[in-house]
Amino acid sequence: TASLALRQGRPTALGFYLDRQRIHVGDATTTLDQAFDGWMTDRARGLDSLMLAPTHDLVAQLNARARAQRLGERLPGPEVSLADGNRVSAGDTIVTRRNERRLTYSRHGWVRNGDRWTVLAVNRDQSLTVANASGWQVKLPAGYVRDDVVLGYASTIHGAQGLTVDSMHGVLSGQESRQQLYTMMTRGRQTNHVWLEVVGDGDDATLIRPEGVHPLTPTDMLAKILGRDGSQTSANTLLRDQHDARLLLGDATQRYLDGLQFAAERHLGVESVATLDAQCEQLLPGISDAPAWPTLRSHLLLLGAQGVDPFTKLTEAFNLRDIAGAHDIAAVMSWRLDDSGLRNAARGPLPWIPGIPEALTTDPQFGPWLQQRADLVTQLASAVRDAALTATVDPGWVPAGVRRPSIEAIADVEVWRAAMQIEPADLRPTGPMQLSRAALDWQRELNQQIRQGVAPALAEWGESLNQISPAMVTDEYLPRLADQLAGLARTGHNAAAILAEAAAFGPVPDDHAAAAIWWRIQRLTPNTDAGADPVNWSAQLPELVGETIAQQFTASPYWPALVQQVDEAIERGW
Repeated sequence: TASLALRQGRPTALGFYLDRQRIHVGDATTTLDQAFDGWMTDRARGLDSLMLAPTHDLVAQLNARARAQRLGERLPGPEVSLADGNRVSAGDTIVTRRNERRLTYSRHGWVRNGDRWTVLAVNRDQSLTVANASGWQVKLPAGYVRDDVVLGYASTIHGAQGLTVDSMHGVLSGQESRQQLYTMMTRGRQTNHVWLEVVGDGDDATLIRPEGVHPLTPTDMLAKILGRDGSQTSANTLLRDQHDARLLLGDATQRYLDGLQFAAERHLGVESVATLDAQCEQLLPGISDAPAWPTLRSHLLLLGAQGVDPFTKLTEAFNLRDIAGAHDIAAVMSWRLDDSGLRNAARGPLPWIPGIPEALTTDPQFGPWLQQRADLVTQLASAVRDAALTATVDPGWVPAGVRRPSIEAIADVEVWRAAMQIEPADLRPTGPMQLSRAALDWQRELNQQIRQGVAPALAEWGESLNQISPAMVTDEYLPRLADQLAGLARTGHNAAAILAEAAAFGPVPDDHAAAAIWWRIQRLTPNTDAGADPVNWSAQLPELVGETIAQQFTASPYWPALVQQVDEAIERGW
């Protein structure tokens, strides 16, 4: 299900929610307004609806608005203050925030943290008489009301764990974890809607932040949320992870690159580096705010460590041709500086990262340390590669039901994923597109190797899928969707008719279009395994044509060609 994919952090889950228009965007103010309006609409329809927000302040604001809307022009009657600063009167919805076994309402029922109640009366002693959804009543003492009761129209995401309502309307800031997103999107039995803040409030302090200068797209923000694991890690898991080369390689690679830049900066000296920064800003105003500025700056520092004048090289690259209209001038300059992408250095411990310049290798302070870091990266990469070469089960990102990529290609991608710290839930073989030239070139090489494994299914279904939406052409999930359609065909389904029916539901979203189609197909074909491996048809040949003819087939010089043709036909879903 989509909720399971969401819990696992798989980006394909976004296709489901985008396709069903469950994700909305806005600024800090409109997201609150829209969530509140959606909540009011559902309440007017008689649904038990809940608003969720990431902070207590936002929750208090939503609760206050909800109570004001409920009261309208009416006088509230007797009131008391709650722990969240709001007031409460008869008719309000509240939530208790502390377990209290002494407050019982039945033989086995007692007041629990997270329980929702309707206030029946505010008593003279400031206590509350309340009832739950089942009609059970209990009296909450004044002290408990003051310290442990809040309005219940809205809740924090954490506080909503365990709650189930008809519909949920939530607000996201973009800083949440995937566990919080999962909690939010599974509270409502009927519908769950979220409003994502993608535009700041206009405050100067937010405008100068990286996300203010170069804002992420809504889909990028959601992908970051899915990749943010907020779960607690056990002591045993921590001990195991300390020896897992796949987890250690990413950190070791980043430490090596950071150390390389730091050593180059120290080698050039504070004054030279400050002068270089000023010269770059003078030549290209605003370049230090570009997304790829750290990459370009590191490139220039390494050039300087090799005895090359970095600013002269940058000027030459600038004069090559016009840069008008470039989205990221720092990235353009970094590409122009070096055809190899290795920042004019030799290849390092991984194919896409630079080696140690000679001037730093002989440095008595940094040389030995950098070499140790490089050796560690090499050792960890070898361990990851060896584990991939000897594994008995393919990684989750390897497409099932199609021609399997070579074991060497799988091992290369496993090293890449570990070094780039790509989440296991990200089923794109090489993860997000890279900015630096060497990394992007290597990523393209790996993708080319992997794509060879999905060619038959994609050749069969690619054109039909691309006709559904132009967004399919560049969709990372497209090869896997083609594989799944071929799997449906192999299991006896009319995959073409199912695809046409899924497409007829309406336009697909621009982002995660292929995943959106697959979720539609799953709704049409429940309890169907579209990932089953192709049958071993050659083993069944004697049963199909007889032992004698089967032996003639296998003895024929054309047998290998026949095997290749039949295998490809099966992989296409014929």
